Amino acid sequence: MLTFLATISPRPGPEAESEQKIVLLSLDAGPQPSRRILDPNPLISKPPSFSGDGKSVIYAIRENGVENMWIQPIDGAGPGGGGHRITNFTADQFAWYGLSPDGKTLGVIRNHPESDVVLLRDSGASSQ
Repeated sequence: MLTFLATISPRPGPEAESEQKIVLLSLDAGPQPSRRILDPNPLISKPPSFSGDGKSVIYAIRENGVENMWIQPIDGAGPGGGGHRITNFTADQFAWYGLSPDGKTLGVIRNHPESDVVLLRDSGASSQ
């Protein structure tokens, strides 16, 4: 059985045209490992991990400031590789996610960023 590492890598090019790729590297292949390159969903926002059966990668996508999970077969083709969304959150982002050892349960920790605006004015009455 081959062991693979999944990571994301930007494709070289002008920043506006740069797109990320998922790179699968064989860890059992010695000094010249074979690699496969997948086209992820263009909205990918977090590094991928493997599904429980090793036949897909799972990663976060961000759309309109909201992150959801996407699953994509490693033998897929084209943008998004025939993958699909597996969560349907309407707010917030992921701090962490992972699969249970049997690959049947997805655990997530989500962030809810908040910010306040404070206006400070110099009253001009103080002398130092």
